[in-house]
Parts: sequence; structure tokens; C-alpha cells
Amino acid sequence: MSMVRNTTVCALFLAGAATLGLSGCSDSDSDKPKDSATGTSTPSAPSSPAGASGSPSAGVSGAPASVRDAIKALDTADRAVPGGKSFDLERETDASGTRVWDIKTASNGKDQYNLTVSEDGAKVVNKRQDMTPDDDVAKLKDVKISAQEAAKMAAGHRQGDDLKSLEIDSNAAGKTVWQVNTVKPGGQSGTETLLDAQSGKVLGDKTDD
Repeated sequence: MSMVRNTTVCALFLAGAATLGLSGCSDSDSDKPKDSATGTSTPSAPSSPAGASGSPSAGVSGAPASVRDAIKALDTADRAVPGGKSFDLERETDASGTRVWDIKTASNGKDQYNLTVSEDGAKVVNKRQDMTPDDDVAKLKDVKISAQEAAKMAAGHRQGDDLKSLEIDSNAAGKTVWQVNTVKPGGQSGTETLLDAQSGKVLGDKTDD
């Protein structure tokens, strides 16, 4: 008798639900998390899209503005040329007194473009192809650490320092390195940090007097 009664109750509920536009007797919400206070189902949080770790500038939010802007400027320069990979950056003041970033960027591993990027790193102010590429372009061939990553690593090593310049180079042992120059805010003397361009390991600091 209980089975007949349950069937009848469910049928009556379905008829009413059809009128009200509600769902039937199925328990499709049974596997959703319940609110501990009300016992009602709570919506699941949306999953993060794959590969949402962000650009090379992610993870430096606490670094000085010069570091964040430099990394953004390198990103901007890389996007401005085909197959762009920047290898030299320097903070400069142009003829009008505006602070900018001068950047050298390799294109497809062979050509070189010299770019001027706004201080905030958002806009290319000037771009021209250099018909006599630097020897440094060839150094990028087997590099595993990008200029952006080198700037980020140097910022972690020299916490609080402003970034002045960055370039790819070779040390006395012939190892390809990133040379990053930083300075304490308001200071005059700077520090030159060498990073292994393959591993990112700090190879040493040299402080200017």
C-alpha cells in the first residue's frame, strides 16, 4: 500500500509542478553542496580557465613601479614585432624630458628593432629596424630565461630596488647571462646583478661606489 500511496503523491506533485513550471520529483540537486545553515543547495564556483596564470608581469604586484612598468614595456615591445624577443632595456629621458624605455628586440631570431616605449609600458612611441643587428641577437638562440623573467627574478633578489636597465651578455666564463642594473629608491649608487640565462640562478652582485 505504501508504494501505491507514494506513486499517487508523486503523480499529484508532478501535475502541480507542470502547472507552476517547476521540476519533477527527481533529486538532481542531491550532489550539490548544501548551505550548512539553511540546508539549501549552493551554486558551484566557476572553474578557472586553463592557462590563466597570467603574463610574465604576474607575481610582481608588490615590486616598485619601475619593475612592473619595465616588464609591461618588454611585453609591449615583443608584441610590436614579428616573433619578438627583447634583449636590451634601458630607462631614459627623451629630448622633451619625458621618461621612456629604450628597448632592443629581436624579430624571429635574426632581425633587430629598436623601440621607444612609454614609461608606463603601454605604448610604442617609436620603432625602427636596425639594419646592423647587435651580436647579442645570436645569444638569444638557446636562452631559457626571457628578459621579463630576468627582471622579475632580479626584483625578487633586490627587493625594493628600482630597475634601471637590463641586457643579455656573456660573463668571463663565456656563459650567457642577464645583466640587470638596479638602484635603491632615491639612491645614487646602483647594483649590477648577473643571472644565468639558462636557469635564472643569481651568479653575483656588483655594487657601484
